[in-house]
Order: sequence, then structure tokens, then C-alpha cells
Amino acid sequence: MACNDKVFDIFKLTQLIADNLSQHDLALCCLVNRSFLKTFAPHLWHSVTIHPDDSYPKFQTLEGRAGLLRNGHHIRVLRAYDPIALEPFLESGITCTNLVSLDVAHSLNQFTGDVATTRTLAMLSRGRRRGSIGVGQKSSSIPAMCGFAPSSTGSGLFAASTSETVGSLSPSNRVRSRAELQSDGESYLVSVLERNPQLEFLVVPSHCLDCQAIVKVAGESLLLLKEFYSQNDLWQRGPSTYFSLRKPSMRTLNQTGSVLGALEGNLQCTDGELLHPHLNDYPRLRDMQTGIFDRLNHDALEGIRLADRDFTHLDMSHGWPSQVTQILMRTPPLKHIVLTYDEDDDDRIAYTSDDNAVKDAFLRHAPTLEHLSTAGWEFSKDILQAILCSSPTLRTLETMEHDIDYPPYKEVELDALRIINSYWVCNQVEVFECKILNVPRPDIVITLLDNILLVPPVPPPAPAPASIPAAAQDQVPLSGTILVAQQESHAVQRGVLRQLGQLTHLRRLHLGRCGRNWDMPEYSQLEIRGIRTMAVDAYFDRNCLELSLESGLDELAGLKQLEELGVTQMAHRIGLIEVQWMLENWPRLRTIRGLMYQDCDNEVYGNAVSVAGSLIESEPEHVKWIRENRPDIQVH
Repeated sequence: MACNDKVFDIFKLTQLIADNLSQHDLALCCLVNRSFLKTFAPHLWHSVTIHPDDSYPKFQTLEGRAGLLRNGHHIRVLRAYDPIALEPFLESGITCTNLVSLDVAHSLNQFTGDVATTRTLAMLSRGRRRGSIGVGQKSSSIPAMCGFAPSSTGSGLFAASTSETVGSLSPSNRVRSRAELQSDGESYLVSVLERNPQLEFLVVPSHCLDCQAIVKVAGESLLLLKEFYSQNDLWQRGPSTYFSLRKPSMRTLNQTGSVLGALEGNLQCTDGELLHPHLNDYPRLRDMQTGIFDRLNHDALEGIRLADRDFTHLDMSHGWPSQVTQILMRTPPLKHIVLTYDEDDDDRIAYTSDDNAVKDAFLRHAPTLEHLSTAGWEFSKDILQAILCSSPTLRTLETMEHDIDYPPYKEVELDALRIINSYWVCNQVEVFECKILNVPRPDIVITLLDNILLVPPVPPPAPAPASIPAAAQDQVPLSGTILVAQQESHAVQRGVLRQLGQLTHLRRLHLGRCGRNWDMPEYSQLEIRGIRTMAVDAYFDRNCLELSLESGLDELAGLKQLEELGVTQMAHRIGLIEVQWMLENWPRLRTIRGLMYQDCDNEVYGNAVSVAGSLIESEPEHVKWIRENRPDIQVH
């Protein structure tokens, strides 16, 4: 041995060097001399990944299989996209008897080469630095590697273009059916498992757990097994909760849509029953199946707990309350919380007023919270109310989806009666987008239109609706119990508006949202103060603020920074005097959304467009006044 080779007598030093070399560099080291080959071949072969998109399919030539036969005993971690990929191990892999980790449900990110499916940290640590031989590495030829013939000019380690290909190695070129491939793959997997009784980690496709032979050998022979599960089961047991924790400056996405430098993960659903009856015969395997979810969640939560303290932005998908609580309780103090949902996921969970643990988890971040978005989530209005009473740094509150065509699954809404009995500390809020409902409105009468079904053929345009509020002499005077109820309603509304009036930094105030129920809705006739207005669907807000001066609009006189007001799909009573008051007291106001009422035919079908002058004639007096006197104000 040369003097410069003696350094490799120090095992830890050799390990350190090998751990910091790529697979390509390890392969080059094996070409230096026999001493280097003996030193680095075990590291090169430590982890092997067989992927269907490999530039050179592994072990599909005579030379590649000869290399597997010579070096199979070095393999500790074997990953394959499917059990059928284990076919070369049936004969050429008889020396592969030292596996510690076997994953035959493996998939890789096509851009990065990283594992794309959920695994525990313990399993990922096996071969983490070994990479994936032949995957994501340089594609240049590496001849004569690990004892291969010097004349080899193919891909190097596992295949050679000058050798016989898989067509001459396979027993038959007949195209096998899916069922045959699945059966053959299961038999290959049984063979590999029988040769590797020291396996500690095993991941298989779901159908393998229905194969009695596989379950039997795993239960009776793999006595050192620590983790055993089916990747598919992770998605069959229930919705998982995705999270992404990042720094404020981290907004760059990689090619897969993930945030660069962020901490991302999922908390798996631990509910649900085992789907594979064969596991009931082996309690140890059954416990591994149920315990894998706890280990995966533990790893994810540990990652959150140890996260950089500069990670202050959290994006989180809708999930079980217990999962949301665990995430929020382990993150550093957050400034931004954005809660999203999967449009294809119908298993959305409601957060009720009894979810005190979820409430406490959110309030943990109230002292530092600046931005909160809950569009599409359904959790208790108590949580939102508590945040408004506990977060002095809050600047943005968004609880509405911005799809103008369809109503959302659910939106958070504040209770007017709760608002007037609480004290908000969020005086720095600049954007407030949230419905305020449960306002008593005795001035409103709703009549279900049983005999109207608004489907094609399109009905003729209806008469233009009346302006609301109508002139005082046209309104039905209130009296008796209705008058008393109206006065009580105005007292509640004034209290709510007084609370909103304290938010003097507001730039955008949205109390209503665009959206119609296009899925065969039921329409009702809306009457306000005895004036027939229009037909509305169930999504139209009736128990909302009327925003008239009579009901306390003047409480908002301090909103001098307000630029945009949204009252869409609300039964408001904004008229000419209210509009003139707004423009006088809100000098920066530039946009008012939802100011015009239109009858349902015009709004849904647009028939009035073909009727000369009908749209202009249907505009209320206050809208015409804005167009004539303040054309700089956008009215929608």
C-alpha cells in the first residue's frame, strides 16, 4: 500500500471524506487504484435507487448484473419505484443480504432528485448522504468501475451500451398485464425479504399488504423491523395538514412550487382503521402500521420546534383541530398566519366554540401577529373575536375568499352582539375584510319565490328595482313593536360601528363579498321598509349592518385614511345622504363596491344589456349623483 493510502486506515476520517463526496466523485475515486476501490466501493454502493426515469436503467445489462453480484453485499439502503424493479435481484442480487432499509414505493422529485413522499427522519437518515446512485448525478461515462472491463464505454456502474440489454436477459419479451406485473413484483419482494432478515425499515405499495406471503415473511422473519408501512395508507386515513414556515424575505419558489429555504411538512391523520386484514395475524406489524403516523408527526413537530427563530410566516392548510394546535404551539412567535384549503378536499372540519385548545394556540401569537388570513376556513367566531381583543399589532384581517362567481364553503363571520360587549385592541388595522352578522333587521321582509326557477330559457328582464333607501314619503312608516325593534337594532348597529370607528388606520373596509349560488339556487323577494327591491339567493346577507346615518354611520367619521368600501351582497340602506356624508368625511375614498342594487335577472343573465337604456335607468339616485359630481369615484 502506498504511503498516501494509509490515511484510509483511519475509519472515521475515511467516513468523513466519503460523506462529503457526490456519487460521481466516489465513482471516480474507485478508478484511482485497487486501494481506493477497496476503500470507496462500500460507500458508493451503500445506497442504491432504481428509478424509472434513470438515464441508464440499472442492472439491465450483463455487465451491470455482474457488478450487482460482486458488490451487492455493500448495499445497505435500497430504493425502488415498484417491486417489479427487484427482478435483477432474483439471481444477480443473491449477495445482497445486508439491507437495513428497503423502500419499494419510492418516488423522486423530478426537479431536485429528493424524496417526494413522506418518510420518517429515521428512515431518511439511512443513506441520506449516500445520495441516489445514477440519479441526479453527472451523466458522463465512467468506465471500468468497480472491477468492470476497461473497455466499457456505457453509463458506467450499472449498464454498458456495449453489453447485452434487458431484452436478452428477460425470460420473455411478452408484454405482461398489470396483474401479472403486480404478482411478479410481489414474488421478487418475498425473495429479497427472505435474504435480509436484519431489515429495520420497510415501505411497500398498498397491494403488498394484501399479499399473505409478504406479510408472513415480514412478521415471522424480520425480527429487527422498526418501521413497516404502506405509503398509500398515509393518504387513505384522512386529510393531512400541510404547513410551510418561512422568513419574511423568503418568497422565492423553486420549480416545484415550494418555498426555497422554508421548513415544509405535513401532519398525518392518525384516525382510521387498518385496511389490510392480514396484519391482524401479526400484532407487531399492526402496531407498526398504526405507530408510523405518530413517528411521522413527531418528526414534523420536532422540525417545527427546532426551527429558526426568524421563521415568522406560516402558511397552513385546513386540517384537524388537534393538528393545527400542535403546529401553532411549537412555532416561534408568528407575524403572518395564512390559512388555506385544498379545493379538491371535501373533508373540511369545523372549528366550534368548544375548541379551546385551538383558540389558545392562536392567541399564543396574538402579541406579535400582523397578518391573518382565514379564507375558506370554518372555525369559531370566538377565536377571531379573541384575536381582535388581544392583538395590538394586527394590520391585516382577511376572512373572505375572492372568487366573485361562486359562494365559498364557509367564511368566518363576527357576531354583532359579541362585538358591542368587547373591546378591540387592534387599532393598527389597515385592511378589514370580514362579515359582521347577527344584526336584528326588523325592516326586512323575505318572501320565498316558489314559482320562479331561474334557469334557461332566460326569463324576460324584470322591471328596474327601486332605489334603496327610497324617498322618505315612499317608505312604509314603522310603528308599534316593529318601531321598538328597529330602535333596538340601531342601538346594536351603532355599537358595532363605534367599534369599527376606532380603527382609524383603515384603508380597506369590506363587510360584504361578491358571490352567487349558481347551483340551482332558491330565490326570495327582498323588501326593505316596504319597498320591493330584488330577488336574492340564500347567500345574500340579510342580518347585516344597514350603514345608514340613522343606524350610526356617523360613528365612522374618524376613518380619514379609508380608500375602499365593500358592501356587496348586503341588504344595506346606503342612499344619497349617506354617499354625500362618506365623500365629505372620507377624503381618500376612491372605490365603493356593492353600492348598486340590480334585479336578479340583470345580475345573473345580463339581459338588460340588450335593452336600450335599462341599466342606466335602473341606477339609484345616489349612484347617478356620484357619476355626475364625483366621476373619480369607482362604483361597482
